Amino acid sequence: MSTTQPVASESSTLARAIWNGSEPGESGAEYLHHALLATSCFDGPDVEEYHHRLLGEFLTLFRAERAYLFHVNSEAPGSFELDECLASLDLDGDSVPNPEKKAPVDLATKAAKSGHPACVQLSKSGDDSGLTRSVLLLPAASREKTVCVAVLENRFKDLEVTEDALCSALVYCRSLAGHTDLAETIIENECLWKDLTRVRDEAKTALEAAAVAAQPISATAKMSKPKRDGLKGDYSMIVGSSLKMLDILQVIDRISNSTAPVLINGESGTGKELAALAVHHNSPRREQTFVSENCGAITETLLESELFGYVKGAFTGANKDHKGLFELATGGTLFLDEVGDMSLSMQKKLLRVLQEGVIRRVGAKDFTPVEVRIVSATNKNLLEECRAGNFREDLYYRLNVINLVLPPLRDRRDDIPKLVEFFLREIAGDSGEVCEIDAAALQQMVQYSWPGNIRELQNEVRKMATLCDNDTIFLHDLSEPLRGNGASPSGGPDWTESLAHLTLKEATEHLEKALIERSLHASSGNKSLVAKTLQIPKTSLYNKIHKYEL
Repeated sequence: MSTTQPVASESSTLARAIWNGSEPGESGAEYLHHALLATSCFDGPDVEEYHHRLLGEFLTLFRAERAYLFHVNSEAPGSFELDECLASLDLDGDSVPNPEKKAPVDLATKAAKSGHPACVQLSKSGDDSGLTRSVLLLPAASREKTVCVAVLENRFKDLEVTEDALCSALVYCRSLAGHTDLAETIIENECLWKDLTRVRDEAKTALEAAAVAAQPISATAKMSKPKRDGLKGDYSMIVGSSLKMLDILQVIDRISNSTAPVLINGESGTGKELAALAVHHNSPRREQTFVSENCGAITETLLESELFGYVKGAFTGANKDHKGLFELATGGTLFLDEVGDMSLSMQKKLLRVLQEGVIRRVGAKDFTPVEVRIVSATNKNLLEECRAGNFREDLYYRLNVINLVLPPLRDRRDDIPKLVEFFLREIAGDSGEVCEIDAAALQQMVQYSWPGNIRELQNEVRKMATLCDNDTIFLHDLSEPLRGNGASPSGGPDWTESLAHLTLKEATEHLEKALIERSLHASSGNKSLVAKTLQIPKTSLYNKIHKYEL
């Protein structure tokens, strides 16, 4: 059994004025005060946070036990269906589990249809004195439609519906409706602009790629010169002029006169050693020795003797003194590849060399001074390795003075035609008989994800140049993964391999972004349809669209 009490009655002049959107008369100062409070709760398009803050205000105003906010699906004319719970809150500041089952949804639907607030008392059947719940329903209307409905309730006592509290709540409802529309409009406009920008950029990229592909790569074709205006150094060993690669080269340019250690991050096959060579050749040490060592390719004992050297008789087979790489690279640059695979014991010894500037050969008693610039590289997240206890934090900060992050090949697709041309010329060598490549084959290579990056591209070009007929590479000459638009050799997708370098959180966000982006494209930007397809609240979808800048 239930009884309904009207709210914002004839005697409530200020409340009625606020609800009708008219001038509040002599109480204008109080109205403006409430309006300022309502507006201050909204500080951007983070709609979810805004909803929770308003529900917190409602709990305080009416001394309520629980508060809910339901979205009204009014897209269809005459429809007032509550399609999702935007937010819920209890006195402890926690969300209410299963809000659709606990809140009086039927009463909220009636309030959405009427468009007017109401206070309802629910009692046990046949017992008018046995109050079980006191419920306040506050519709929020905008653009002549109800956007959402706030539901406040106490299960064992009446809500304190005072004049002041009601006035504040009605102002909040108007602010809520307006800002909900505003936030969604902001995000929709941002998405529209990004869609238009993406379509424009994709069309421009496609035209440029088609122009490049239309001219077969032959022995007489002249290699295009990368646009690297403004760079001081020599980067002829690095192919590519995409924006991301230019950013890397500009950083190397700025550190050319420095001797600070450099840490290069990037997936396997992105050209970390070439970047290290560029750092060396554009530094004051360019005339000195560049020495490299793969720290993950040899055992700890062998790595120690390789880096620090050994004396005659230090171990079986040590027939004479041997200089280590630190001594050989004195005055120059020592490149430590895959430094993240170094054992903790070797990390400790390396840290001592960096701190003291001396090394001790294996089996020797004396120390030898060394002066080298350290450039290291890894495909691991060394900060995560530090947290896991696999890498020394003090060594990390010694190595990571200047950080370079090389982009994967899939993020610099504009460079793929230039790289293909470079590798074809490299394979031709002195003969000058460069294979041509068909436009469709080159376009397919540009679209491929390249989980193995430049190393995979180089191997693919070598294979195609060897097996192609009549010195021309066609679509059927490509490997099966490329012809299958990104399928792995086993026939499945290659996303597991391409995400192997990411943490679980990064991989999850990557897949979430890709899934939302694909759903938006498939639904032509219909966010309500995307939310239903992905089975997530519409507000959560808006927040994720804003987060991933889709």
